Amino acid sequence: MAKFKFESLKFEQIMKDYAEIRAVTIPDAVMLNARLLCVELARRTQPFGNDETAGTTRVKNDIGKIIKPPVQLLAMANKVENKKIAQRLKSLIMSQRYDIVETIFRNLGFLNKWTGLEFLDSKGAIKTHHQDARVKPTGRTKTRGSKLFISSGSELNTYITEIQKRVGISKGGWAECASQLKKVNKGGLLTGFPSWVKKATRSGSGSVQDLTSNIKSPKVTLTNNVPWVSQILPASEQLNALSVVATKMRNQMNMILKKRQKTLTVT
Repeated sequence: MAKFKFESLKFEQIMKDYAEIRAVTIPDAVMLNARLLCVELARRTQPFGNDETAGTTRVKNDIGKIIKPPVQLLAMANKVENKKIAQRLKSLIMSQRYDIVETIFRNLGFLNKWTGLEFLDSKGAIKTHHQDARVKPTGRTKTRGSKLFISSGSELNTYITEIQKRVGISKGGWAECASQLKKVNKGGLLTGFPSWVKKATRSGSGSVQDLTSNIKSPKVTLTNNVPWVSQILPASEQLNALSVVATKMRNQMNMILKKRQKTLTVT
């Protein structure tokens, strides 16, 4: 779960100026930019960006750093100079005799980067080692596992597909928040969200607490209820998202002022 407050106090002067220039109330200005924040938070929820293909590819590559298919062992066997040993290794790999394969590779010095070789025979085991390898501040995995983890192609592909489905769901939590905000202008509440994110959005995955009626401190609290989102949206990216929205507000104000100045000049 990730909770984010968008309030006027931190940007009091910016918000007042923004509301005045846009000819809207400060509560409406909070709503407008809370929606922009939802879009930016979704973009910064890992994997970064709006490209679905790039996102699913990143997931596959990330898991692939830690857990390899058996073909990885065959590739290693091909690097063995002694053809007889290489052929024996391939035969053992195909027979799934990983205990002997580990011994031979260790004697050849092929496992110096790892503490050993381990075959993962279930999705649960794959999940455990993948999650253990994730770096909490970023949600990404380490460069490689402590052991050379191997899993069958079918089990590994099933797990990868399952995690890839989460890409849209995590980002969709912010789309669900945006859909609950008050519509202030002509644009749609989900403008800026890719179609695949909107498609993956689940009811209840996001919630909004509207406190804009508080004249002294109008604010909106956005909560992404997807259980794992806090693991893939670092605090630094949350702050970056807020900074981007503040910059967009300033740019919008400058654009409006320039247009007004141009109109006055022509008149």
